[in-house]
Amino acid sequence: MPKINYYKVLKLTRNTTIQKIKQAYKKLVLLYHPDKNVKKSEKEHQQAEQKFIEIQEAYEFLLNNHKDIKQKTQRQKTKKKINEKMMSDEFKKMFSRAVSKTIYEMLKK
Repeated sequence: MPKINYYKVLKLTRNTTIQKIKQAYKKLVLLYHPDKNVKKSEKEHQQAEQKFIEIQEAYEFLLNNHKDIKQKTQRQKTKKKINEKMMSDEFKKMFSRAVSKTIYEMLKK
């Protein structure tokens, strides 16, 4: 079973706010509400109903988990920055040792 991207269902990005989640939900739920799609064909009505259910599920999930998701994303970004800084520091140490050794070798001659 594929993992559902609830942000995508509501046509949002991960760096959104609770307010924007609510706005997107209200907009989409009106568009796909079963009562708004009664004049469409049976197939279109069923598709709209399924989309409506997905929108409700996404809204409930994001409303309940948005804070946790943002914190997890922030932790991942922080961890990445720390790793990049450590790699940069290690590279500088290795490079400075190599340059120092080369200068030492040149002076020794």
